[in-house]
Amino acid sequence: MSHKFDPAKVHVLESAERRKAMQPRRFLRRLGLKRGQTFIDVGAGTGFFALPAAGIVGPGGSVFALDVSEAMLEHMRAKSPPAWLEVLASEESRLPVPDGAGDLVFTSFVLHEVEDPVAFLREMGRAAKPYAPVVILEWAKVRQAEGPPFAHRLHHHRVEALVLEAGLCFRGLEFVNPSQYWVTAFRKGVR
Repeated sequence: MSHKFDPAKVHVLESAERRKAMQPRRFLRRLGLKRGQTFIDVGAGTGFFALPAAGIVGPGGSVFALDVSEAMLEHMRAKSPPAWLEVLASEESRLPVPDGAGDLVFTSFVLHEVEDPVAFLREMGRAAKPYAPVVILEWAKVRQAEGPPFAHRLHHHRVEALVLEAGLCFRGLEFVNPSQYWVTAFRKGVR
């Protein structure tokens, strides 16, 4: 049973505290996002990472902001994103982007919500250029008031196993803080 984020709680995603703690622009630069690249944000929500990514890649790059929730996409569209940021409705494991389009394919706090995490990660890999980073930002398996219920959280070793099961290569793991981490994976050039 998956746990989906309630769009009625969008204010939580937009809080100044969250922006200060996550520093999305700085975080994306740390992941290696550069001017002119293509960034794919899977489960982009209100654009917390997609909008800063558009600022980094600039008009010579492109951003695909994908989400299954039309309510979330409407929040992002209301912010008048630049022309090189495409806001698109998506299915969980069928992304409306070409094979190998992304220089960086990214998802934040979504994997614990999906019905079929292996299919989801496999599709992220399909969307990435060979050897390009596929980054999964998630909640650590700790008990705390913030974030999803403990039962829905994924231990970082579980995410590593899912990455491998999806046919991707594990590149690394890093903790943002004690309650959040990211896993980096990639797909090889040969299918």
